[in-house]
Amino acid sequence: MRKLILFILFIFSTSTIFPQLLLEENFSYTAGSPLTSNGWTAYNTQGTNPILVSSGSLSYTNYSSSNIGNSANVIGKSSSSEDDKRTFTAQSSGSVYASFLINFSSATTAADGDYFLGFFTSSGKTAKGKVYVKRSGSNIAFGISKGGTIPELSAFNYSLNVTYLLVLKYTFNASSSDDIINLFINPDLSGPEPSPNLTNTDSSADLNNVGAIFLRQGSKSYNLVIDGIRVATSWSQAPLPVELTTFSASVVNSNVELKWQTATEVNNYGFEVERKILKQVQNDNWERIGFVNGHGNSNSPKEYSFTDKTAENSGKYFYRLKQVDVDGQFEYSPEIEVTFGAPAKFELFQNYPNPFNPTTNIRFTLPEAGNVKLAVYNLLGQKVADLVNQNMEAGFHNITFDGSKLTSGIYIYRLESGNNIMIRKMQLVK
Repeated sequence: MRKLILFILFIFSTSTIFPQLLLEENFSYTAGSPLTSNGWTAYNTQGTNPILVSSGSLSYTNYSSSNIGNSANVIGKSSSSEDDKRTFTAQSSGSVYASFLINFSSATTAADGDYFLGFFTSSGKTAKGKVYVKRSGSNIAFGISKGGTIPELSAFNYSLNVTYLLVLKYTFNASSSDDIINLFINPDLSGPEPSPNLTNTDSSADLNNVGAIFLRQGSKSYNLVIDGIRVATSWSQAPLPVELTTFSASVVNSNVELKWQTATEVNNYGFEVERKILKQVQNDNWERIGFVNGHGNSNSPKEYSFTDKTAENSGKYFYRLKQVDVDGQFEYSPEIEVTFGAPAKFELFQNYPNPFNPTTNIRFTLPEAGNVKLAVYNLLGQKVADLVNQNMEAGFHNITFDGSKLTSGIYIYRLESGNNIMIRKMQLVK
């Protein structure tokens, strides 16, 4: 998770939250450490003037990866500087989007400026979709190039020391040398994908896949801070997703009450509620039992609920949400499980996965309702996170813990309810 804890009553499976990113990078690492110690790979002059993590983060209103973790400092200065890349699952069709926050303290006045970011294939370092910056007086312009050396530049309408949201888009086309590069500058986040500010379709060779994003410390003079990188295959996944933050189920008067909440929505037509019943034999058949209208486009939290009045008082019931866009595209939520009948004992299970980076699931059972406290501590006994401090019903519970703001190491999680206390260890590896 990013900023909100995914809180699910009863058992939570490993299904994906809609939709999934290919990469999210908030630079939640130790300030001053090189990117190559934190999942990035040098592809040029390794160890010479490396790109370092810088203290503090960039902020942009309504952007999902705003003001999280730290950031990175990229400095164009000489040909002996290190350049780094971060890989993700390679894509070879459709479009790939990379959104990121950027703030320049200085920029080049060279003829065509210089590029500092772009796409690579999953292996190799052929740069496509280069993003440029160029200064004129006290103002700057942004630019893009598919592969050539002369970029398409915007007007000089942007300023130094101001944070901007940029979205780079690479679109695959069927013929050769006809893929398209787009750049969006401070796009509207309240609706669907807008028109790009810049488009480049030069005749340079196409990439056979997009599988890495790179940061380049070029030979010309510029100094920038970058943060909040999100790579995905659609607009609604990159700068503004339909972000499910909670999904829970509880038994009330023999009915199953489902509740969920979104943080943001884009083109959200609504949610199909689906159920699967597991009795004596495995049943893989999902059935639609209801539909709840969405809010279309929203930058504020929205709450939803649905009551299943047809459940019986025995067996296991699995529920999931099918989030449907106005254009018919859809994604599935995690599955949650309701078991009729309270568990026999108080128990805290080993988190999964373990080791983890940066999220893990903590499951526990309550034989009776009561006040529950779940917290995370470091090995010095200092509390680093409060996950639960409230009354909870008897049943199976799952909490997703996000350790993106913590450093690697061993942590203790402690569960308390009434006179019952259990403790377990978990390991965060970045």
